[in-house]
Amino acid sequence: MKCIFCAIPPKKYVLENTYFYVIPDKYPVSKAHCLIISKRHLVDFFELTDAELISLAEITRELKASLDTEHRPTGYNLAMNCGRSAGQTIFHFHLHVIPRYH
Repeated sequence: MKCIFCAIPPKKYVLENTYFYVIPDKYPVSKAHCLIISKRHLVDFFELTDAELISLAEITRELKASLDTEHRPTGYNLAMNCGRSAGQTIFHFHLHVIPRYH
């Protein structure tokens, strides 16, 4: 089975750095819900290298700053599922950044 995240073209990215890219979530649970996805195909958070972990923190902060400016959320959920029993359904690392509003 082909990985749907590996097939996303760069023109769909709203933000990117060396190791990650950001897209709007296809099924958002709130306005501006985004996914941060690893460019390298790996299963979950626990396979990230030290360099990728640093890069993930950087792009997460960059995305938050952009969302704060554009949408002014009052809070955020950051979510990832690691493993089938944890609810993971796409086995390519991704972090949900879900803005929340009063």
